[in-house]
Amino acid sequence: MKKTKLFALAFAALALGACSNDDIVDQQGGGAQWNAEGEGYVSLSIQLPSQSGSRANDDYEDGTPDEYDVKDGTLILFADGKINSAYDLKGIHFSNEEPVNNNITTTAKITQKINDFKTVEGLVVLNKNGLFTVNDETGDLQVAGASMVGKTLDEFNDAVNKTVTAGDSWHNNGFLMSNAVLATAPGGANQPTAATASTLVTIDESKIFTTAEEASRKPAANFYVERAESKVTLIADGTGKTTEGTEFDYTIDGWMLDNTNNSSKVVRTVNGFDTWKTLASNATGVTDLYRFVGSKVVGKDINGTETYYRTYWGDDYNYADAPANSFTTIGGKTISTGETNGSNVNDEDLVTDLSGETPQYCFENTSNLANMLEKNMTRAVIKTTFNGGKDFFLLESDMNKMWQEAAVKQEAAARLIKEPSFNAWAKQNLLDKNTTLTEADFNVTLTTAAGACTISDITLTEDGKKKFKANVTLPSNVVATANGEITITRYVGGASYYSVWINHFGEEGTPWNGDETDAPGIGTDVSSIYHNSNANYLGRWGMLRNNWYEVNVNAIRGIGDPTVAEVTGETIDKKVPYISVTINILSWAKRVQDVIL
Repeated sequence: MKKTKLFALAFAALALGACSNDDIVDQQGGGAQWNAEGEGYVSLSIQLPSQSGSRANDDYEDGTPDEYDVKDGTLILFADGKINSAYDLKGIHFSNEEPVNNNITTTAKITQKINDFKTVEGLVVLNKNGLFTVNDETGDLQVAGASMVGKTLDEFNDAVNKTVTAGDSWHNNGFLMSNAVLATAPGGANQPTAATASTLVTIDESKIFTTAEEASRKPAANFYVERAESKVTLIADGTGKTTEGTEFDYTIDGWMLDNTNNSSKVVRTVNGFDTWKTLASNATGVTDLYRFVGSKVVGKDINGTETYYRTYWGDDYNYADAPANSFTTIGGKTISTGETNGSNVNDEDLVTDLSGETPQYCFENTSNLANMLEKNMTRAVIKTTFNGGKDFFLLESDMNKMWQEAAVKQEAAARLIKEPSFNAWAKQNLLDKNTTLTEADFNVTLTTAAGACTISDITLTEDGKKKFKANVTLPSNVVATANGEITITRYVGGASYYSVWINHFGEEGTPWNGDETDAPGIGTDVSSIYHNSNANYLGRWGMLRNNWYEVNVNAIRGIGDPTVAEVTGETIDKKVPYISVTINILSWAKRVQDVIL
C-alpha cells in the first residue's frame, strides 16, 4: 500500500518592497496607487508547506519544526519572463511552534517600499543557503559573482546548479524552499484536461497602495512554497530471523541513502506536464488514474478566482540523460567500523535509529521511462550483521548454508583432491599409489576481502609432504585448478547489505503485478519490462522534492550481498528481492514503502 502525505500549508503574511531596476517603466494604471515619488507598498502572502489532507497523493504530514524554520527570505521579480530585480527580506521572522492538531504555525510580516512597475511575476526563495546574493541598493541578484538580471528562470537554475558539488545539501541553514509548481485543475480520478502548471506568481497591480498599513490588509499575491529536497526515514525491528529457507539470526545495524543526485534546481520544472496530465493508468485497482496532479485544493490566487492543486512529478537535470558522475554511490564498498581509507565507508555514516524518527535528505531524482534503471535511481542501503559479527562464507551462492572459514578450506582441499587432472598427477607422484590424500594434507589460504573470495595459495602440510616422493612440488596451476572447483563468497564481520530503491508513486499508483491490460514483461530492458507504458509506469521509481518516503522493513527473507551492490544499467523490477518493504510517501508528501529483505 502506498500512503502519500504532504506537508500542510500555514499562512505567513508578508508586506514587501524595495527599489526595482530602472528598466521597469512607470505604470500608473491598473488600479495601482503610487505616491508622488513613484513608490508604493505591496503585501504578499506566503504559504509554507503544512496543509492537511487525506487520500493518495494528497495525504499530508507536517514533519518537524526544524523543517519549517525560516532563516532568510528573498523575493525575485520577473518582467517579461526575465529576472528584473531581487529583494532581501530584511527582518523576516517566522515563529515556529510545536505541532498542534497536525499543524505548524509560521507567520511573518515585513513592509517595504517598491518602485512602480508594469506587470510583474514573483518568485520567493526561503533559506537560500548561500546559493546566491542580493545587492540591497541595486536589487541585483548574483550567483557566483555573476548577475542574473535579464536571465530566465531556467538560466537561474542552471547557474546555481553549476555551483553544486557531490555531497552538497540545501538544508544546512534552514531548508531551501521555493515556489511550488501548482496545477489549475484537479487530477486524481478525473483527467485534468484544462489544467496548466505555473511556477511564477503574478502580482496584482490593483493591490499596490500608498501606505504600508493599507497594503498589509490587502495582499497582492499568494505564494505557495515547497522544500527543494526529498526526505527518507526507515522503520524496522533491530533483530530477527530470515524467513525463507534456513532461519538465520540477524541484527540491523543501520541504513543510509545511496546513488544520490549531484545536481538540482532551485525551482522544480515540469516541462512534460502537458503529456503527464493526459496519462491515464489502466492498471487494476488504481484509483487515481491521473496521478500526476492531486485532487485536493491547495489554495487559490489572491483574488480567489483560480484554484490550485499539487503536481507530483518533475524533470531533474538527469531526467532524460545521466552523464558520468551524475550520482554519488558506494556500490562495491563495505560499511565497516573504523574504515576511513577511502575504499570503504565508516559505520558512523549509518543512521542507526530504526524508529523512523531520524531522516536523511537528498536532492530529488526523477527519470523518464527509458532511463528508469538502477544506475539512475536513488536507494536506501541497509546494513545487517549475521553470525554474531564473525566472518562467514557461502559456497556456490547457496543461501541456505553458512560456512565457517576452516570448513571452507577443508571443502576446497577435498574438491581439489577429486579433480581429475590433479588426482592423476597425485597418483604419479605419491610414494604409495594406495595412499589416500585427505584435506589435512593441504594448507589453503583464502583472500580476505568481502565479496568474491578466492584461494590465493595452496601448499602441502608436513604430513602431506611425507606422502609424496622426495622434492615433489605441487603443480604450478594448482591454485587455478582449485579455484575452478569452488565458488566462495566472504561476508566480512558477518555484514550483509540490501538495496531498497525508492518507489515514488508506489504499488498503489504504479503496480507491477501482471494484472494490467499492458502487463509487465520479463526481460531486462525497459521496453520489455514496462512495454513503454508511461501511463502505467512513469514515476514508479524516483524521488521528488518535498516528498517524504518512509521505508518500513517488514521482513528479511535471506542473506543479502557481502558488499553494497553495484548499481547497474538494468531495470529494478526484474529482481528477486531478499528484503520485503513498504514505502509510504508523505509529501511533506510522505511515501511509505514496506520491504522484505
